[in-house]
Parts: sequence; C-alpha cells; structure tokens
Amino acid sequence: MAERVSGPYRGYYISASARLTQAPDQADGASNAPIYVGTVSVAEGSPDNVRRFEALVDVGAQQRFSTEDDALVNVEQAARAYIDRLLQNS
Repeated sequence: MAERVSGPYRGYYISASARLTQAPDQADGASNAPIYVGTVSVAEGSPDNVRRFEALVDVGAQQRFSTEDDALVNVEQAARAYIDRLLQNS
C-alpha cells in the first residue's frame, strides 16, 4: 500500500492511499489483472489532527485504477473538489 500526504490545501491536509487488490472474477470465469483501489482522508489544520469524522462522499466515477499513481492522483483530486464544495457552502 502506498500513501502520501499533501497540504495544506485551503487549511486541510489530504492523506491519499492506494491498495493493490485482486479484481473480481469476470462472468466467464477469467480473472482480471490486479487493480489499485484508492482511499482518502482529510484533516483540518494538521495531518496529525486526532479529531475525525466520517462521511460517504462521491470520489468520482472511477473507483479502480491500473497504477498506484493513478489511484493516488484521482482520490487526491476528489478530496480537493470536496474541500472546495465544503468551503463554498459555509
């Protein structure tokens, strides 16, 4: 698993991670190649901020990625878009 922290972006730190996993089998029984799944966490003020909240948010249409870097880049962009929406509504 790879992880990188970036920020601050508008007062928030973004922790993006990519985990290698086996793709589900196809209907015909053939197995797909391994894929990366991206996840992201956002912390206000400091990357070590212990105050946490959980929310389900749309991180984009693509949820599986062929490379580790693709996963990290896409979930980080989704987090930045989420922060932009969050601050626009406040």
